[in-house]
Amino acid sequence: MNWLDFIINTVARIPFERALFSPRDNTKALEEFIDKQTTSSVGKATSTAIQEPPKAPEIAPQSRTAGISQRVSDKDTLLYQLNHLVAALSQLEIHLSEGCKIMGVPCDCCKKHSIQARTFAMETISIAARMGKPTAIYNEIATWAPTIEAIDTPEKVESGDYDETYRKESGTASQFRKTVQSMIGELKGEEDCPSCEEMRESISSFIEQRKRKGIAELSPEDKAKILKRSKELIEEV
Repeated sequence: MNWLDFIINTVARIPFERALFSPRDNTKALEEFIDKQTTSSVGKATSTAIQEPPKAPEIAPQSRTAGISQRVSDKDTLLYQLNHLVAALSQLEIHLSEGCKIMGVPCDCCKKHSIQARTFAMETISIAARMGKPTAIYNEIATWAPTIEAIDTPEKVESGDYDETYRKESGTASQFRKTVQSMIGELKGEEDCPSCEEMRESISSFIEQRKRKGIAELSPEDKAKILKRSKELIEEV
């Protein structure tokens, strides 16, 4: 074989790029590929990460009663008690007038409302005392109520022996109710007009002065007539 032809044939079989470039290191190429992928992943994660909004400042929980410093006044408490007392006495007045029956059937309604009246009356004593108000009426109600409790039993109601007593005590309950209602009116009047008492005293003083002045200005004849008429009235009495 011609050596020249052999060399030419051998060179023709070798890939052209391998003849020009040195063979690539596959291990190194793999490492470079992994580095590129890692860098790319980190970059994407950094660019696509969602930034969390700043947290709102925490506020310490407050008690439901924080800042509540108000208290119910004695006057409001007394009005509350008196309104309930009037309600109990009103119911007691009605049921006693009906003989402690509902549709002709004996009931414990009188006993129930007398207990309520006694309870509110006893509770009101100390409240009224703190305010310098009279307490006798509450003691009277608290003493009277048990007498109603004692006569409101099915046997006594059915017997008919207490019908007259029930009607009579209905009047007693009515008197108590009216007295308590007038006390409520006085309390509300004081609330609406704090200086009313002072005004009443001033008016009374003014009227008294006018009376004295008017008497002083009377003529002797008029004074004699008044004295004579006064004696006649005294004798008539």
